[in-house]
Amino acid sequence: MQINCTQMHLVTLLAIVIELVAIGAQSALYLNRKKEHKRLWYIVLLLLLVIFNVANGLFPDDKYHIPIYVQHIVVNGIGFTIAAYFPFYFYLAFGLQKLRFLAIYGVPLFLLVPYLFFFVIGYSTHEDLHFTQKYGYLIPTIYSFILLAAVGKAIWYAYRQNRNKNLYIEVVATYFAVMPWAFMAPVVYFQWGQPTETLFTNLGFVAISALLLYRTLNVSRAEQKLLSELELVPIDRIIIERNSKRFGLSNREIEIVYLICERLSYKEIANKLFISDRTVSKHVQNIFNKTLVKSRSTLVKKMNDYDDV
Repeated sequence: MQINCTQMHLVTLLAIVIELVAIGAQSALYLNRKKEHKRLWYIVLLLLLVIFNVANGLFPDDKYHIPIYVQHIVVNGIGFTIAAYFPFYFYLAFGLQKLRFLAIYGVPLFLLVPYLFFFVIGYSTHEDLHFTQKYGYLIPTIYSFILLAAVGKAIWYAYRQNRNKNLYIEVVATYFAVMPWAFMAPVVYFQWGQPTETLFTNLGFVAISALLLYRTLNVSRAEQKLLSELELVPIDRIIIERNSKRFGLSNREIEIVYLICERLSYKEIANKLFISDRTVSKHVQNIFNKTLVKSRSTLVKKMNDYDDV
C-alpha cells in the first residue's frame, strides 16, 4: 500500500513515525541528562535511519525533476553513511576500543571509497545500475561481515572484563539490530521490495528504542522511590562525619556521602563535583564496601545512626 502519489509504502511511513517519536523521547531524556553521550550517539543513528527511510520511500521516481541516476546515488549514499556510522557508534557509544582502527581507517577505505568509485563516479558516467550494484556492493559487503565479527569479539572481550550482564543487554541488542545491514546487498540487488528493505533495516532499532525507553522509565521510578525513602531519614552532619572517620572513608568519599545524604542522585553528584558518573560509581562502590552496605538508603541510615558512633 503506497502513500498518496508517492512510492512510499505504508510500512516505511510507519517506521518513520515510530523513529521520529523515539527521537523526540530520547532527545527529551538527553536534555535532562546531557552527560549521557551514548544517548546522543543513538539519536544521531535514529536521525540517519529516518533520512534513509524518507529517501528510500520517495526515490527513485521519474516524476521528480531529478535524474534517476542521481536519485539512486542519493539513496545509496545515505545507506553507505549509516553502514559507515555503525562501527563509530559501537566505538564511541559503548567504548569498544578494539574497533578504533576498523572505524577510523577501515570505513573510509572499504566503504566510502567503493561508494565514490562505483556509485558517484562510475554510475554517474555509464548509468548502468545492474553493473554498479553487482560490483559496487562487493567490497563493502565483505567488509560488513568482517565488521560484524570484529564487533562481536569486541563485545565479548568487554563483557569478560566487566561481567555485568545488564550493562551489555543494550550493546548485544544493537549488535543484532545492525546484523541485517550486512545482508542488504542481495536485498537491494534482487529487488525484494521496499517493505522488506524497511523491515530488514529498521525493525531491530524500533525494538531497541522501546527497550531504552522502558529501562529509562524503570530507572526513574527506582530513583523516585529511593528519594522518597531517604526523605524519612533525619540528617546530622556531625554524626555523618564521625561515622565516616570510623569507617576509614577518604575525604572525597566523605564528600560524596554528604551529597548522598542530601538526596542528590549520582548524576547530580558528578555535576557538583565536576567528575564523571563512572568515577562517582567507583567511589560509591568503595563506600559500600567499607561501610558493609548494599544500597543508598541503608548507607544514609547507617551514616546517621548514633548507635554506630
